[in-house]
Amino acid sequence: MSEALSDAVAAAARSDRPKTSLRKTGGTAPGDAKGAEAASGATTAQPNALPYVSFNQLRSFHAVAVAGSITAAASLLHVSQPTVTVQLRQLESHYGVELVRRTPRNVRLTELGESLFTITQQLFALEGEAVELLNSAGSTLRGRLRVGGVAPYFVMRLLSTFSRAHPGVALSLQLDNSATVIRRLIDQEIDVGIVGQTTLDSRLHALPYSRQDVVLFCRDDHPWAGRDGVRLHELADMALVLREKGSTCRLTLEQVLQERGIVPRVTLEVCREGVREAVVAGFGVGITTDIEYVPERRTRMLRILDADIYTEAFAVCLRERRTVSVTRAFMATAEEFFDRARE
Repeated sequence: MSEALSDAVAAAARSDRPKTSLRKTGGTAPGDAKGAEAASGATTAQPNALPYVSFNQLRSFHAVAVAGSITAAASLLHVSQPTVTVQLRQLESHYGVELVRRTPRNVRLTELGESLFTITQQLFALEGEAVELLNSAGSTLRGRLRVGGVAPYFVMRLLSTFSRAHPGVALSLQLDNSATVIRRLIDQEIDVGIVGQTTLDSRLHALPYSRQDVVLFCRDDHPWAGRDGVRLHELADMALVLREKGSTCRLTLEQVLQERGIVPRVTLEVCREGVREAVVAGFGVGITTDIEYVPERRTRMLRILDADIYTEAFAVCLRERRTVSVTRAFMATAEEFFDRARE
């Protein structure tokens, strides 16, 4: 959903009042027609006239479709729950249609509602682009940029460089595995991402960043602690701590193990932040990349001696949104940053 929906909707939604239906009603004298029309906010259909629709009602519908419930939509729009309910009912009543089906716990879109949601996603994405265009018309780039990343190491220095170049852009960052970052990017929950993916979605525009080797690490009292590395076949008999599914590091290692016919003995699956603690707690040998591994007295890094296993990092955005001002500026900064890092 576009930033315009979260930024501009609250004030607009609070001020939205029910619109008089466009259907003809009796009891209005000819001389009063213009006054009644002006008071209602409706417009009489004219040849080649723009169609009328209440944007606030569409915002409420869109928020319900995104959030999945009236309560969550009201929170998203920073308005009261009755406001969302009234605007949604007005939209349905005006056109004589059913867009959502209410259940005790949430709402579900009808077939017509699903079709309208496809349109409102495009509508509010374009509205966001219009806002960004106006914000960037001045000498200073302004707006918001929602960033997703796989690890602080890959993201923070780039964000710092971008922020110094464009101080008028507000930044937000969500950290997760590559699969989740890419899903959020495609769903337009974020604007750009730094991911380590072996196969990128064709809908993405990508800039290569760096290559990093997949490595193992163990506790300092582990039998392998005095070694420089291990061979893959040794993993078949060793307790292994893996990242959660969706991790590119895990996926890359699993592909090579499968090719070699090696079935690892996995004792724990845990998120990135939990792998080190799991290793220190004695669950087994962990996996990471050489760039992400932080040397400390309690663990030892182990290279994989008989396979070239690595991941690659990319800066990515949706191809269809690469010309949006803040996205374009971020990708340009990323390209310059990556070039300097490779020098």
